[in-house]
Amino acid sequence: MYRFTLVLMIVSIMAIASFLVQAESNEGEAATEKSSIPGWFRVDTDSLGTHFLIGATHSVGGVSLESNIFIDDTIGEFDLGVSIPAVKGDSLSIILLPMLGLGYDFAAPDGPLAVYPHLFVFIPAGKLFLKSWTIGTLYSLFDEGEDNEVYTRNYITYSLNKTLAIGPQVEAVFAAGGVGLVSFVVGPRINIGYGENNTFGILVGYDTKKAEEQTGLTGRLSFTRRW
Repeated sequence: MYRFTLVLMIVSIMAIASFLVQAESNEGEAATEKSSIPGWFRVDTDSLGTHFLIGATHSVGGVSLESNIFIDDTIGEFDLGVSIPAVKGDSLSIILLPMLGLGYDFAAPDGPLAVYPHLFVFIPAGKLFLKSWTIGTLYSLFDEGEDNEVYTRNYITYSLNKTLAIGPQVEAVFAAGGVGLVSFVVGPRINIGYGENNTFGILVGYDTKKAEEQTGLTGRLSFTRRW
């Protein structure tokens, strides 16, 4: 099962890469023109450590194919999905992004770690911006002894100016196996323009599921670069 999954993942990535190269070649024969692929890089530091995320958008036949790589110590994850513009307007847009990922812990020679279904929702509406992210971590597909998890991160910000945006954020972690709600964090979020195409994000949160001896104060620092 592990070997089949690994081979399937490699073949899928190679097929997608080959298709993208062929599509770009068909769209423009002029080799002198430089291709412009939108991309982004983000680093987060929170209670779980420091994580690196890299993503890009490839336009294939009018479809926005989204991919990203998640790196956390010895764990690597590759996700692939399609951006769906559910609503397009001058004052309000709704973009849905379902993705599916596969993760490996390269320090453990046991094959794949988990499968990760994602759903992103982006709603820009003038000075307001809403982002919702829900991800499942399906460990049990490869290890029946591990409980699956669902994590959700949601925030809405209001732009005070071109540099500063503020608003509330809510995060929650649910575990299977009868565990239920593991963490529920609420708090203010601040996004600060940090140079051209850069955003510095700050979350100051309080975990309502804290232990008695803990203060419950938590948070996250993030830096995002887009090009």
